[in-house]
This record gives sequence, C-alpha cells and structure tokens, in this order.
Amino acid sequence: MFISKEVQPSATLKFSQKAKEKIAKGEIIYSLGLGEPDFDPPVELIESVSAAAKNGFNKYGNSMGLDSLRLHIAQKLQNENGIPCEKDDICITFGAKQALILALMAILQPGDEVINISPCYVSYVPQIKIAEPNAIIKNVDLCRGDFSLDFQMIEAAISGKTKCIILNSPNNPSGKVFTRAEFDQLISLLSDSEIYLISDEIYEYLNFGQYGMISPGSYNEVAGRVFTINGFSKSFGMTGWRIGYMAVPKKQRKSISTLVQHINTNVTSFIQKGLEGIYNIDRGYLNSYNMHLRKMAGYITDELNAAGLQVIKPQGGLFCFVNVSAKGLKSDDFAAGLLDEQNVAVTPGIAFGENWDDYVRISFAGKEKEIRSGIEGIKKFLQ
Repeated sequence: MFISKEVQPSATLKFSQKAKEKIAKGEIIYSLGLGEPDFDPPVELIESVSAAAKNGFNKYGNSMGLDSLRLHIAQKLQNENGIPCEKDDICITFGAKQALILALMAILQPGDEVINISPCYVSYVPQIKIAEPNAIIKNVDLCRGDFSLDFQMIEAAISGKTKCIILNSPNNPSGKVFTRAEFDQLISLLSDSEIYLISDEIYEYLNFGQYGMISPGSYNEVAGRVFTINGFSKSFGMTGWRIGYMAVPKKQRKSISTLVQHINTNVTSFIQKGLEGIYNIDRGYLNSYNMHLRKMAGYITDELNAAGLQVIKPQGGLFCFVNVSAKGLKSDDFAAGLLDEQNVAVTPGIAFGENWDDYVRISFAGKEKEIRSGIEGIKKFLQ
C-alpha cells in the first residue's frame, strides 16, 4: 500500500505520550491536550448495554447497522436537525472517524480535489490521503479575526475537479459554531454544483454560545449531496466505545454498504442494541456540563488575553485555539517548552493545519481545578 507523506502520526497523541512518560516518573501533569468529556456514560445506558449482551445480542448483524437503532437515528436527524432521511440512509460505524473515511473512500477518484476547511481535526488530511492517495487537497483557512468562513477563498478554490468540502461545526480546534448566515452563503455557493459536503457534527450537543446547531443536510438544495457524520462519544461520555454514524446520500448507499461489508462486517451488536436506551435518557446532565464548558471557555479567554496572548472565545466544542505568536515560538516549541518547564500539556497548532503554527489548542473538557492550574502554568511560562 502506498502511504502518502501527509499520513503522519497524530500530534495530539504524541504529546499525550510525552505527558504519560512524565507521569510515570511521578511528576504531576496538567493535561490540557486531548479532548475527552469529563463525565461517565449514564448508568442507564451501561445497564442497557449489559442487558443486551445478556439477552443474546452477540451475533453477526446488518453491516449498515441494527435496523431499530438506525430508525431511532433517522428520526432524531429528521426531528432535531431537519434532515430528510430514512432508516436505510443510516450507517453505524466504529466512531465518527470511520464514518469520515468511508465517505471519502466512496466518492474520491484519482485527481479529485478536496476543499478542507482549516484549522481542522488532525485526521482529516491523513484520511483523505488514505482514501485516495492521488487526491489533491486544497486547504482553505478560516478568517483569523473571528474564525468565520472565508467565502472568497472557498469560491477561488472550487474547480471542475472539486469533489467535496469537509466542514466541522462546532469546530475542532477553534470552537467556532458556524451561523445560519454562513451556511446560507455556503449552500448558495454549492447549490448549482455536484460537489459533496461532508459535515462533521460530533460536537453537536456541546454548544454553549449564542448560535444554534445548523445541519447543512437540512437544506433542500444540497440534501442529496451531504454526508452528515455524528456519534455518541462526546455527548454521552463514551469515547472508548467507538460508536459513530452517518446519514448517507441515497446515491452512495450501495457504495457505503459494500465497503462496510468488507471492512468490519458489523459494529458490536450488543452495544448497538443497548444504545437504543439513549433515546429514553434525560439529557439534563449536558446542561450542567455545557455550563462548565462556558465558564471555563470564558475563564481561559479572559486570563490569556490579559497575559498578552490572543484568544477568540469559543462557542462550542471542547477547545480554545490560542494565538501564541507573542511568545515568539513555533507551536511545537511552545508546547514542548511548556510541558518541560511547567508540566502543562497542550497541542501545537501545526497539527491542525500548516498555516496555524503560531497557535496552540487548549482543552477545557476536564476538571476546573486542573484547568486553572494549567492556565497558571502557561502564565508563568509566558513570564
């Protein structure tokens, strides 16, 4: 297999490993690196999955997913997101990450162009190149002033070879939630084309700003060309369970079905069955967690802006994306120095796009005490 030079080890995991090595030596590390919600799955969900395993859901299943769970998801997407889909449009995957690469594998051909909105999740570029090594990636940066979409640059990047655009809202790493006006303009730009839109909505329920969640799959003009990707990891504290899903454009259902048949046969049967219990669980705990995220996002923004860095307050997700150019260091050097000197782990911005080497990503997903200690460490490092 040809592996493109763009397929590199994950920088987020690299710094996580360095932090673990220091912990193994007995050092206290303030981890502001990886984004993992700081709560456990609801007890009712664990009991539901356990009951499913005990009641015989341990055999092979439909490669696209358990019919009853797919029906629940289709109804959720219709009722909450306004996406016109049915059970047969839904594919259950091993995490949202697998959904993304399946979508790319289904549509990309050699020479196709992918417009990737940057900064972006660290796996987008490698996954494009794994799915199609000869795909051409056109990274289009968000506007630095407010992380809004740069439509002039997007329009300039579109050509007759453009196959898809990848978009993530709420955005990792910037915390940007794209507005209705931005989506209106994007859909207007794409309405007369055949370009696919891959919409990563994994942080949907972690939204604590002034803008509501918008799903581009709800727009009639592009409904048949949108892969809507989501999952349960972030919203239900079950990152290690690896369960995601996507709504597939009808003309790509056969391709996706064929791929999953030969890649993983089916996602774990008893977990799928147990997940049906999610739709009967009170999600009130998300309100308190979003209050925590809002509080920590505001705290980090205020403290680091006062310390001389530049932070745009995030609207959703688990991260602040911080401009550290005032320190005069590249992002790798900033993150390495901070970990060495203050035992604070952050993620270098270069991991999220080649033009973001003067930024670092800071997670505010964890406990308040650890976050505050980490920010104090950053302030000392700046001094």
